Amino acid sequence: MSDLGEDFKAMKDHYQKVRHERARTEDPTGWTQHTQWHWSRKLNGVRLDYWPSRQRFRYGGRTMSGDVHGFMRNRTHE
Repeated sequence: MSDLGEDFKAMKDHYQKVRHERARTEDPTGWTQHTQWHWSRKLNGVRLDYWPSRQRFRYGGRTMSGDVHGFMRNRTHE
C-alpha cells in the first residue's frame, strides 16, 4: 500500500474510534433505541431522529449535525 493509502487507513481508523467512543458515552435516557447507532424521540409532537456516533439528527424533514441537546433546549420553548 502506498504512503497515501496508509494515511487514509490511519485516518479512517481514528475517526471510527472517535465515533465508537462518542456513541458509547451518550446517555440514551428518554430515547427509543432502534439500534446502537440510531435513536429517536418525540419533540413538540414531531419525531426527532438521532445518530449519536455522527452527532447527526433529523427534525421536521431537515437533517442537521451538532449539539442535539442544545437544539432540544431551544425547541422546548416553542
